[in-house]
Amino acid sequence: MLIFSQSLFSQDFWVKTNFPTDNSSLFSIYSIIENNTNEILVGTFAKGIFKTTDNGVAWSESGLNNMWITSLAKDNSGNIYAGAIGSQFGSGIFKSIDDGTTWTKIFEIETGINKVYVSSENEIYIGLNYTSEQSGIYYSSDGGNNWQKIFNESENVYTIIKLNTGRVLAASYGKIYYSDNNGINWQITSSGLTSSTPSSFAINSENKIYLATLGYGIYESNDSGVNWTNKTGAGWEYSDLEIDNNEIMYASTRGNWVYKSDDNWNSSVLINSGMGQDKYVLDLYIDKKGYLFAGMDYYGFYRSNTPVVVSLENDNLLPSFYLSQNYPNPFNPSTSIDYSLPSNDYVNLKVYDVLGNEVAILVNEQKQAGNYRVSFDGSKLPSGIYFYSIQTGRFYQVRKMLLIK
Repeated sequence: MLIFSQSLFSQDFWVKTNFPTDNSSLFSIYSIIENNTNEILVGTFAKGIFKTTDNGVAWSESGLNNMWITSLAKDNSGNIYAGAIGSQFGSGIFKSIDDGTTWTKIFEIETGINKVYVSSENEIYIGLNYTSEQSGIYYSSDGGNNWQKIFNESENVYTIIKLNTGRVLAASYGKIYYSDNNGINWQITSSGLTSSTPSSFAINSENKIYLATLGYGIYESNDSGVNWTNKTGAGWEYSDLEIDNNEIMYASTRGNWVYKSDDNWNSSVLINSGMGQDKYVLDLYIDKKGYLFAGMDYYGFYRSNTPVVVSLENDNLLPSFYLSQNYPNPFNPSTSIDYSLPSNDYVNLKVYDVLGNEVAILVNEQKQAGNYRVSFDGSKLPSGIYFYSIQTGRFYQVRKMLLIK
């Protein structure tokens, strides 16, 4: 897999926030969510929930103090659900109807809570560790008022996703269970998978499903989760996956920062500048303003210096910022790149080789709102893979192109 280091760009990608960590595991961040008032909430290992209203400059406690918050999720009405473990309030699922200010326990659970997942239909799925007392998947269709067990296998359920076809996928060690009737019947597959611990599902607009694992890479399925192909090879412990509205995917790792890919993990970019060395990233989140957040094990909370996508708060802006795939691609010796700006902005459009060396500056000036096309001449360059990036005050994106002579 090709790795292209983001640290070679001039501006650090990451900035560390003022999250009140003491560099101990007590403040490790396991889950991140944004409430309806644009506050960012983070769930910690043993200090409950904290929130910030200003992208991490100031923080305050937001309930469930001294609890281990393993997972956070939000429904379409803005209700927030937390999987919490601890003696202070008793382990279970907690619900907040006021953006995380107060919490009410809606389900008592004594075993480990791996995942709280809310579907687009506001259905709640809880994935548990296996114990003799309580295990499997519990399900609620009414906001947590009533629960039923829909998965009875003696398995740890690490993560869950529901497809737009109605199929539910539940990932266990080295295998995937799937149900097309919401848990009445389950089928099992391990086709293409190795014996590894899964950590996170993600799905793109083409309905390709991605599964991150601890130690055996990222897998892709093109058939609703039945068969899987490893995209990255074994090695890194991938802890979380996020996909932005430009179809760029981000993967966090335990020990080697964050990677991103715009070609379904055929290649990836290491984005580590500003984060330091050997950081254990446990969770990723993209907020409505387009910022990427990273919750760490021991070492606090990081935010991207600039939004990775156009603000999600104003949908009519989404088509306006745009960086096209170059055409033709592959090319020899020249190719065209289109980009669009919704407002006046300073634009940097550059080309890099696979080692991160800058080979061309295509645009470096103030531009008016509008659509633009630039040409890139690779006649003096050797054949190979190149990357081009655009950066403005509110937008950043990298794409890959191939020069074949």
